[in-house]
Amino acid sequence: MNHQLGHRGNAKNALAGTRSWSGARSAAPTCRARPEYAGVAMPDLTISSTLHEAGRVLTLDGEIDMATEQRFQEAVIEALTTQPLGRVVLDCSDLRFIDSSGLRVLIRAHKAAKEQKALMAIASPPHRVLQTLRVTSLDTRIPVFETVSEALSAPHPA
Repeated sequence: MNHQLGHRGNAKNALAGTRSWSGARSAAPTCRARPEYAGVAMPDLTISSTLHEAGRVLTLDGEIDMATEQRFQEAVIEALTTQPLGRVVLDCSDLRFIDSSGLRVLIRAHKAAKEQKALMAIASPPHRVLQTLRVTSLDTRIPVFETVSEALSAPHPA
């Protein structure tokens, strides 16, 4: 089952079984301009959720900052609650940026995963994102894998 989360109008929105994060289905994909503040386009984030046999993968495309933090948190918490005792992989291959608000969500999500005895992992982070995870030592708490396949096949800690 695939879900398109977010509000970007693109080809992914046209896939069957997609929905916006608000839960409302539109008859046709809509192109929505990025929000603007003082004439400057704000960063956007699209989150796609795909269920695999080994767990749920959230594909992150865009930037995680104050403007997208709430949407990211809701998606991660929903994924963790629908995958109790399971695995949630954050595919970061198309994530261009993460700031302290996104890191705060990762810390909360990691704590929630541990409480539920679930595994949350990060896969395919670009160099810039990986560097942020290393500087903050989050890569020592949350497992980081080179590919989604590796994250899905990694042993689940007891």
